Amino acid sequence: MRSRIAAFGVVLALSTAIVAAGAVGLSLTTSEESVPQAASTGARTDAATAAYPTVEDHCYIEGMIPHHEQALALSGLVLDASGVRERTRALAEFIVADQTAEIETMRAWQNAWRGAIPAGGSSGGHDGHGGAQPAAGAVPTGCGDHPHTQMKGMASAEQLAALDAAEGDAAERLFLDLMIAHHEGALEMAESAVREGTNAYVRSSGKHVLVEQQREIAAMTALLAEAP
Repeated sequence: MRSRIAAFGVVLALSTAIVAAGAVGLSLTTSEESVPQAASTGARTDAATAAYPTVEDHCYIEGMIPHHEQALALSGLVLDASGVRERTRALAEFIVADQTAEIETMRAWQNAWRGAIPAGGSSGGHDGHGGAQPAAGAVPTGCGDHPHTQMKGMASAEQLAALDAAEGDAAERLFLDLMIAHHEGALEMAESAVREGTNAYVRSSGKHVLVEQQREIAAMTALLAEAP
């Protein structure tokens, strides 16, 4: 696996640096109250002063996690297929590594936000979107009809089954077609997060997706043009 993803190692390192720099830069201009804080031993964050991520921030994470999970599924299917070019396999393995790390990071943010709810605090409803945001100490929920969770670019069950059944050149072309559309959907979600989100970590994640997945779309478009 290392030999196949060597060509993508530099891209991953650069992307990681971009995210880290973005997170540091944003944190310098963001008040401490806007950053999720885990509860200390025997104490909870003060509900009167804690500022929690908004509905837009939460719904971006709730939508992007399953979106990334399907990218892992698509990549796994093409990696299981025979006769797929090494460059396409390397790209699929890179996507697995990068998006697995992103999923783990986003789940950690969710846990931190939940852990920062003060004793007696409750989760807020989705009705905070478009109006007053949930009060401090309330984590927004109910993102099912939020634009971030519409998960644009998702492959259908039939398309997943077709990729599962395909081999060789057919599997490669189908994977590239589906993943390009999938990434384009993620770009729309990321643009909304950067434009509408207020949490520094969410905005940094959105910027990483915009940079990294645009690069991957360009790489996949070139691979598709060269496919037999």
